[in-house]
Amino acid sequence: MLGIEPERVRLEWISSAEGTKFAEVAQEFTEQIQSLGPLKIKEAA
Repeated sequence: MLGIEPERVRLEWISSAEGTKFAEVAQEFTEQIQSLGPLKIKEAA
C-alpha cells in the first residue's frame, strides 16, 4: 500500500515477562531489515 515491502513489517505478541524473547525477536528483525538494505519507497502514480 505505502510502497513498503512486507518483509519490513512484523507484529509479535510478547509479554512484559518475556524479556529474552523480546531481545531475540528484536535482534532477528534488525538483522532482517539490515539485509534488505535501504528502504525503496515506490512513488504513487
